Amino acid sequence: MKYLMRLVVALLSLSLLSPPVLQAQAVPLDDLKSDHHFVNRFAKKDGSNYYVNNGHLEKLTYGLYKVSNDMQKFRLIKQGQFMNIMLYKNTLVTFNETKGILQRFSFDGTLVREYPEVASSNFLLEGDRIYYHTGQNFYEININGTGNKHLYTSKGTIQEFTIHNGWLYNAYLLPVKPTSQPYNYTMGVERIKISQPKNIVSIFNEIYSIDSLIVRDGYIYSVIVHDASTVGRNLYRMDYSGNHVKRVSSADTSDVFVGSKYVYYVENYSGSYTQSLYRMTLDGKNRIKVGDLTGSKLRAEYHNGSFYFEVQNVPKETFYLRRILQKQ
Repeated sequence: MKYLMRLVVALLSLSLLSPPVLQAQAVPLDDLKSDHHFVNRFAKKDGSNYYVNNGHLEKLTYGLYKVSNDMQKFRLIKQGQFMNIMLYKNTLVTFNETKGILQRFSFDGTLVREYPEVASSNFLLEGDRIYYHTGQNFYEININGTGNKHLYTSKGTIQEFTIHNGWLYNAYLLPVKPTSQPYNYTMGVERIKISQPKNIVSIFNEIYSIDSLIVRDGYIYSVIVHDASTVGRNLYRMDYSGNHVKRVSSADTSDVFVGSKYVYYVENYSGSYTQSLYRMTLDGKNRIKVGDLTGSKLRAEYHNGSFYFEVQNVPKETFYLRRILQKQ
């Protein structure tokens, strides 16, 4: 009996000294930021997918839809012609093209609020404010519909904009003077402090083409084409003043999504009906393929751990939706 008691005590001592078995914890997904095209057609909330059909899915009527995870089943929420869709808490914010005004709907299609001041589908939500432009003029309005005001007038026609830490970044298009040929344009990028709209900082002037304006973690990421002879669409990064420009990747890049660890992008294959989604580290290395798209990609978006695509199957002249999950 004494031997048995000593054995029990020894085993208890070992259990106290041994480290506890740790349960595996899920690795959080890399939070991605993407460029803003102002014609978002997808949204995601609590595992549910939403989509604006404005004609590409010909068998479905125009309207807002809730879509299954396999992108095969559609339930009409609100019929109508809409453009751009974003989320604010438990509502969908979208532009009603028929009425020409911005609207908010609940997830069952009930109208929550209208914004008659916002006669533009080029809008972006940031906190409790809506930012929008009408070609050259920027405005902001509170989500409750109050405080609509003009911020500033851009130097050229606004192509895209994003907001980061109280600054608005704007990529604009300017015609070259004298305009000897049609489509003879140059581009620029500037940023303004929203609380002091007269504080305008020029980042780029007279560049051939720049898009995918993504701002995060001390850098601006953009696809830059320096002149008409440039081949391919390379991704660059620079500081907030446009200095220390460095090429991240020489891949033919479109639809860029930048995180704290990785960059995701769609690469085009010339002469092929296949496109692929890739992931690489921030230095442009360790590239891996995440998924393929059979057809020509029309739209690529990222929402809460999922990539969404509108794809045209060129030989069959049909359109379909595709969803690819983000890798850890």
